[in-house]
Amino acid sequence: MVVRAFRAVHADAPETMAFDIERGIIEAAGAELVLTRSANEDELIRNLGDADAILVLGAHITRRVVESLPRCKLIVRYGVGLDTLDIPAATEHGIVIAHFPDFCQPEVANHAIMLLLACAKKLTLLGRAVRDGRWRVGELGPMRAVHGETLGLVAFGAIARAVVPRAQALGLTVIAHDPYVPAERFAELDVERVESLKTLLERSDYVSLHTPLTPATHHLIGPEQLSWMKPTAYLINTSRGPVVDEDALVAALEDGRIAGAGLDVFEHEPLTASSPLIRMDNVVLTPHSASYSDAAFDEMKRRAGRAVVDLMEGRWPEIVANPRLRPRAQLPARS
Repeated sequence: MVVRAFRAVHADAPETMAFDIERGIIEAAGAELVLTRSANEDELIRNLGDADAILVLGAHITRRVVESLPRCKLIVRYGVGLDTLDIPAATEHGIVIAHFPDFCQPEVANHAIMLLLACAKKLTLLGRAVRDGRWRVGELGPMRAVHGETLGLVAFGAIARAVVPRAQALGLTVIAHDPYVPAERFAELDVERVESLKTLLERSDYVSLHTPLTPATHHLIGPEQLSWMKPTAYLINTSRGPVVDEDALVAALEDGRIAGAGLDVFEHEPLTASSPLIRMDNVVLTPHSASYSDAAFDEMKRRAGRAVVDLMEGRWPEIVANPRLRPRAQLPARS
């Protein structure tokens, strides 16, 4: 009788991305790693049907997909966010979900500050002028000084807290709103806790979003919230695109109701060439890349590979999003 090898399938492996790190770890343990890409949900289901474990970057693992996975015991989500996974469906079917909520915190914090500075110093406008052969673009004002101004953080999790010392080093006063974080966490970093989102938006010269995407935070920043911001303020988003009502943001930018935006994430990705945001000189755009550094991604790949091997060898992965399930895999009881 031929014993079938444990099969790990990558659901959405880009052609431009190498998987030598994961493959080395997984194959050294006697399993195989298969790389796939899918144009639609039906193709995704066909690709994943015989997987014992699934690795996923951003593909949507819906209830329909989960229900088509008779062998799957583990889904490993590269990175932090879980909004593309149907966690209740996976839990009902005994599938462990591993992820890395502590991944890339310094990288995203650095990126948020980069977007803030690029907005304040009008990087898009000035860079476009140089490339177009215009050395001077006329009056640069109003241009923010940055030091002495106020940065408002929406949510105060690990990445937002990593932003704080970087912002304070630039001379910014930092305030934050997060009803789920105790007051002492704010005080530890000399950050003023603001009780309402409205007050934070009214007071801030820069608003940086760090909330996860949940039903409660979908379109957290919409027409009303944008109307609370100063006309001289900038919105920075390195969290999730649908946290912002993008149509409302475009309207606010076109009408001059806020000064500009720095965006790494978008309501629909990839951003289309027809998006009005692309044409705006007061908007800084990056392609959902805030988390990237070579070191951070290499370490995440190692952790993804180890999560597969842990489950193969009867151990719980390092960080599990649904620890109260009854797993299909033979794993020890969790305390």
